[in-house]
Amino acid sequence: MAEIDARLAAIAERFAAQTGEAATAICAALDAGNHAELARLAHSMAGRAGMFGYGAIGDAARAVEEAVDGGKSAETITKLTRDLLDRLAMLARA
Repeated sequence: MAEIDARLAAIAERFAAQTGEAATAICAALDAGNHAELARLAHSMAGRAGMFGYGAIGDAARAVEEAVDGGKSAETITKLTRDLLDRLAMLARA
């Protein structure tokens, strides 16, 4: 059991270390107005974050995906994406 816990911890650390790259891609999709890519990235982030216990990040990513899929305004999508990016930045600094 300890071996599995150690492997999961290593994967979670790798996830946290890659948040900068993910944030860059999310920011680029937002800046380009590429909502389809933004939704794809948010969907991926929601799944991975939830798997490793980062529920708040997963929830924020899911909110972005749902806003895009639901046809919400660009202003709403931007606000939700900025919230997600803030959460990713906090994890990167931790």
